[in-house]
Amino acid sequence: MGFKEIPLSGMRKIIAERMKLSVSTAAQYTENMDVDVTELVRLREGIKEDFEKKAGLKLTYTPFFVMFSSLALKDFPILNSTLEQNVIKMFDEVNIGVAFALKDGLIVPVIKNVEGKSLTDIVTELDIFSKKVNQGNLSLDDVSNGTFTITNIGMYGVDNFTPIVNIPQVAILGVNRIVKKPIVIEEKIVIRDIMTLSLTSDHRVVDGVIAAQFLKKMSFYIQSKETLSEVLKF
Repeated sequence: MGFKEIPLSGMRKIIAERMKLSVSTAAQYTENMDVDVTELVRLREGIKEDFEKKAGLKLTYTPFFVMFSSLALKDFPILNSTLEQNVIKMFDEVNIGVAFALKDGLIVPVIKNVEGKSLTDIVTELDIFSKKVNQGNLSLDDVSNGTFTITNIGMYGVDNFTPIVNIPQVAILGVNRIVKKPIVIEEKIVIRDIMTLSLTSDHRVVDGVIAAQFLKKMSFYIQSKETLSEVLKF
């Protein structure tokens, strides 16, 4: 049987070493939760054209999840922490890394101080990162000091997966595709837009109940009219 050898080198080798270190160091487990994102879909569709005209930037779902994660991390700061020599350090700042795919791997630039930024601010930073990723000129500061990571592969049709914690962080959120599903509301079957969120945590720091509560709070913010109205202030 013929084959082609590809040396494990460069970025691929670095990713392999970091992933091995992550799974051998952290006690990782993943919890999945289906979330009704119907109102979020309506919101994005309703503001997308106006937003893109004003900001000149494409509006995807990722910046919304950056904002929702920031809110939930303030409620559950243990997920916004690191473990160093038997000491848990919970960070005051919420610095969210967003995974970008590369030809031979991935890289995670970091949006710093997310809690103080608007939707436009976040979309703008993501656009800048995207251009830097394509040009290969991200700086060390761009990828440093992350406290939590989001990886969105919903655009590839994935329903759920097991993201690996980006150590020294203790949690990573996987965002999956949106699917129309029949659900029961007030004894009636209705069609809603549903997304599964996949949260992997380090059990040394984050108990399963806390991870579940974090996902539940994420679900609350995603469906909250008050939260969604704040997002409109872009």
